[in-house]
Amino acid sequence: MNSLPKVSVVVPAYNAAATIEKTLDSILAQTVTPSEIIVVDDGSSDATCEVVARYGDRVRVISQANAGPAAARNHGIRESQFDWIALLDADDTWLPEKLECQLPHCQTGVGLVYCFEFEDEAKFSGEDLDFETLWTHNYIGTSTVILSKRTFEHVGGFVEDRSLMCIEDYNLWLRIAASGDKIVTVKKSLIHYTPAEGNLSSQYDRVIKAELLNVDVIANQLNLSAEMVRSKKVALLEEYGLALFWTRNLPLARKYYGQLLKQSPTLKGLGYWLATFLPSSLLDAKRPATT
Repeated sequence: MNSLPKVSVVVPAYNAAATIEKTLDSILAQTVTPSEIIVVDDGSSDATCEVVARYGDRVRVISQANAGPAAARNHGIRESQFDWIALLDADDTWLPEKLECQLPHCQTGVGLVYCFEFEDEAKFSGEDLDFETLWTHNYIGTSTVILSKRTFEHVGGFVEDRSLMCIEDYNLWLRIAASGDKIVTVKKSLIHYTPAEGNLSSQYDRVIKAELLNVDVIANQLNLSAEMVRSKKVALLEEYGLALFWTRNLPLARKYYGQLLKQSPTLKGLGYWLATFLPSSLLDAKRPATT
């Protein structure tokens, strides 16, 4: 254990008083103790700081005006003292052996080490993720990640533009994958992820706009081909259009199926677009009992 690299844990927190105690307890219960724990309070208006203060000098608190999770993570990483950074959101928790399983992979030439979430059904079955595979799907949950600070600084950290909020982590993973540093997969489910409240149809419009913007941002940075951009946007529009259709947010489903038909006209896409004009009661009557 003594040969393992030292690691700083960075936890951005905004109005997390109800959850952050479990998060911090899961860090302190690690079989390999992190060298420092940093909580970045992102302008909370609840008792987040008071809850964290109970941990005394075991946890370092940095306060900032509300600027979003990307800015909070960047702030915490800038203030960190060690070469490896473990990320954890303030409503997620780690299994006790999480750091023990990942830290042996934190070596020269590695930019990022991640593991699986219990709640994630889409798990990468290969070995090390490359850019092309990651471009098709974001397999990496933020709270599963240990980052090389050198790599993080080299690629420029998290983008703090709020129009990429919820996608800023994926944006960073793609830049790391394109940098040439390895992304190592630890094939164990070692974290419990807590979905954000209201993350169904009410959030889809904001998220898909960020997803589509991220495609253009990455494409411009890395000079990706027009076909890579088109196929990625088509896949996103299909995914979110179908999700919106099944949650019966028919106006938004119609909007994104309309965009899909402009980029990739198919009979299937046309069928779904036309179905968005039907009453929800009629669609629900035809919905299979198992859905």
